Amino acid sequence: MRTIVFLGLLLMPFLKIHAQGFRQNVVVESIDQVCMGNQSEAADAEAEAIVDEMMGQMGLNRSFTLRKCANIGNALAHIEEDENGNLTPYILYDPQWLAQMSKKSNTDWASIGVLAHEVGHFLLYHSLNNQGSSPRLEISADRFAGTTLARMGSTLEEAQSMFKNYPEKASSSHPGKADRMEAIKVGWMKFNNPTQKNILLNENTAERDITHELIINKHYKEAGGLKALSQIKKLSFTEQISETRGENLRQEPLIYSLGYDQDPNLLLIKEEDTGKGYYSEYMIKNDSLFNKYSDEKVWKNGAPRIGTSAQHDDYKFKRDKRPSTYSFFDDFVLISNPEISTYEGRKRIGGEECFELELPKETMEIGNLNKKGKRITTEKNYYYNTSTGLLHAIIERETTTIFKKGNPKGNATTVQIEHIFESYTEVKDILFPAKISTSVIPVRYDVLKTDEGIFQKRKLINLTFL
Repeated sequence: MRTIVFLGLLLMPFLKIHAQGFRQNVVVESIDQVCMGNQSEAADAEAEAIVDEMMGQMGLNRSFTLRKCANIGNALAHIEEDENGNLTPYILYDPQWLAQMSKKSNTDWASIGVLAHEVGHFLLYHSLNNQGSSPRLEISADRFAGTTLARMGSTLEEAQSMFKNYPEKASSSHPGKADRMEAIKVGWMKFNNPTQKNILLNENTAERDITHELIINKHYKEAGGLKALSQIKKLSFTEQISETRGENLRQEPLIYSLGYDQDPNLLLIKEEDTGKGYYSEYMIKNDSLFNKYSDEKVWKNGAPRIGTSAQHDDYKFKRDKRPSTYSFFDDFVLISNPEISTYEGRKRIGGEECFELELPKETMEIGNLNKKGKRITTEKNYYYNTSTGLLHAIIERETTTIFKKGNPKGNATTVQIEHIFESYTEVKDILFPAKISTSVIPVRYDVLKTDEGIFQKRKLINLTFL
């Protein structure tokens, strides 16, 4: 295995146990190399329980593994990639170091806060941009930790105890003690602000009172309640799709169906019967794509071939096959994170006035840019109906740049992907999208080329959940 990203809150640098500081680096070691050559071990039951409680407070399923790593004098978030390109996230911690931290601060909340900070690095998408430590990313994870500890019942002093013995002076990559203490306070106050709790959000709410938390909380309340929604482990449903290309209103739409089984870590897709007595199946696991026919037992890597030789673009294939609910489980992260989105005011989408939330720009690289590869940058905005509070639209702008021998090849290409949730249906007292309009439209010189776009009307049916 080789590691592609290493992110961590380190109260002591990785190789200098006597010093203090926070950092995150890009590294190439496997887990046991990160453990300074020692074998990593299964986490203590207490640490497992603490992390599971954190995730439960946020209504999330845990997608990473907790491991004990002696003699590293820190805790860190760590992602490994195997020879097949599958990614496995870990949080590693030194139990003696956490115990010493608790002893020095006279409270267990200090070590709990460290684990919360590491969870934050994963859930705030800090690994997506393949960056090292920066004050902005560390402050973001600190605020996340403050909110999480507040949800778990800590006082502000207990939440800030993780920085009781932290250096006063900042560095180029890490904030100083005062800034980190303030970040914890900001996150803690996000949960314990009585003023926000008394504000009623609707189309008449004053702009100065509108926050990310109010918008997200109302959506989950109107959709059935965060508790009920967060207990869903798996969705199963079919989407009936009517698809047209370009703006020719006289064309006959292509009609087909896709069946889905979706959980936080796995998406299974069944394409309708081709008339040959079997159907195609696709599996997306840890962002890796596989395919097979229903009468086959072995999954093949990647997308199926086009004809006898041509190959689909795996990334585009996954994007085009994903369901309208593709972000259902990921969106629970918005509840606990004051940093992951910003309120951008009101905007009219599809005739409806909406509150607009902007998410951080995401960047991923496929292949080796120094040889042949591509960089994909995604900008994503969510729109919530100001009257009903429900999510009305998700609009993404996806820009792809091809690289050859380390240099861009030709101009970047951009597409705009829109999902408009036209209506909702109730299943076991929970609202799910029922009719969805989707489109994928090329963008040139910031102009939507609708004559080249793909337009779909989707109807979600036969939905069940566990």
